[in-house]
Amino acid sequence: MELVCEKYKDKVDSDDPVCRHPDDFCRTRSGCIIHYMEKEKERAQRKKIAPEKKIKQVGK
Repeated sequence: MELVCEKYKDKVDSDDPVCRHPDDFCRTRSGCIIHYMEKEKERAQRKKIAPEKKIKQVGK
């Protein structure tokens, strides 16, 4: 499935959604599905890494 950037009309693949202009102002960013999916993917990766760090700290 392809997602469409509301501002630039860029097509983005939903399997790996990444905002191509993250530093530009975007009035639709708060409701942007591309931005949301990208942040959810980052959160999932951080959550996966966090338990590994706890294990290393305990076993110093």
